[in-house]
Amino acid sequence: MPNKNFLEEYPLYRKFKTNISWYRDYKAGIKADELEKPAIKMYCSVCGSDQTFNMFNEYYDKHTNEIVNDRIRDLRYRCASCNKFQRIFLVAFHTKKGDKDSDFLVLEKVGQYPAWSIDMDKELEKMLGEHAEYYRRGLICESQSYGIGAYAYFRRITEDVIDELLESILDLVEEDEKELYKKKLEEVKKEKIVENKISLVKDLLPKSLQAEGMNPLKELYSVLSQGIHNETDEECIERAEAIRGILVFLVNQVMRTKKDKKSFTNGMKRILEKKKN
Repeated sequence: MPNKNFLEEYPLYRKFKTNISWYRDYKAGIKADELEKPAIKMYCSVCGSDQTFNMFNEYYDKHTNEIVNDRIRDLRYRCASCNKFQRIFLVAFHTKKGDKDSDFLVLEKVGQYPAWSIDMDKELEKMLGEHAEYYRRGLICESQSYGIGAYAYFRRITEDVIDELLESILDLVEEDEKELYKKKLEEVKKEKIVENKISLVKDLLPKSLQAEGMNPLKELYSVLSQGIHNETDEECIERAEAIRGILVFLVNQVMRTKKDKKSFTNGMKRILEKKKN
């Protein structure tokens, strides 16, 4: 079935394997009513915010309920809030070799309106500064599923900003580990290889910067350590997407946590001052 994540996040030409079998002795194709119409959540320019979108057309032509292999269909979605703004996806239906009796249905976006966004996260753009242009180029590569190019750009960015990012985490480290983290930061400055820099401090990442028990620095270390030798664009695009996602999460989480901490501290100071008076 077309997947919510596929429609919301996948760039053009990146293939998505469904769980629907396409039997080889069924020459016409599959029945379109086997395919669900998942609701998606994306930005609506009329509402000015993220909204739920629902598909309002059918997968099949007017006189048939079948989808033939290698056929392109348009999936039309309308904002459930304003009932005006639309998003359109052109999706190609392919097959991938399965066992001797069946293949699997594979989907591929070959067009999208509005286009896959390359807008930058504001906090990340602020932190990246002069490196923001590399990030935009990485997004452009990712939007076309040029995985090797996207990976190279996002890795380069990580190498350029990792010292500043790790330094910004210091204020959020638990007090009993702060001195150790400071010592590790001194070692980080002497290291040249980004994986080694991350390895030095990844186990000291504060819980406030972890997501559901997952350590973003450990995940980043894992992705960067794998390299891309002999890897395909399709394999590299997944790693590029992971690097981008981790960078955005860490930067936003660091900024948000610091703002919350500052707000809490200022609030407590005002309360204590009132009590004194």
